[in-house]
Amino acid sequence: MIIGAIGVFGAWVALAYLDGKTSDRQERRYWFLGLAGLFPAWLIAFLGLLQPVTQKPDEAPLPPRALLSSGALLCGIIVTDYLLRRLQKSGRTLRPVAYWILGLIALLPAWLIALARF
Repeated sequence: MIIGAIGVFGAWVALAYLDGKTSDRQERRYWFLGLAGLFPAWLIAFLGLLQPVTQKPDEAPLPPRALLSSGALLCGIIVTDYLLRRLQKSGRTLRPVAYWILGLIALLPAWLIALARF
């Protein structure tokens, strides 16, 4: 949870920095910042789901949460990338924070699945 909070805060700071410095509005850049904000937290949670190398495969099978989490990650990235491309083709532009939030939304379900204890 701490890594997620630090990542989101760091991405927010980078968003504010880039928004003030650049005059061209590249939406994909802000979307990537949102992805980068939660990716380290998801990766740590995901790696925590995997079995240690020292265990035999039959002792600790791969938990379903690992498969669900990685599937949710891929689906989230694909869906939000599709939405981003549709927005770009339509000619509509949103504020940079909206694209940043779209990037966060892409990884949030996967991270929550990896953190869940069921």
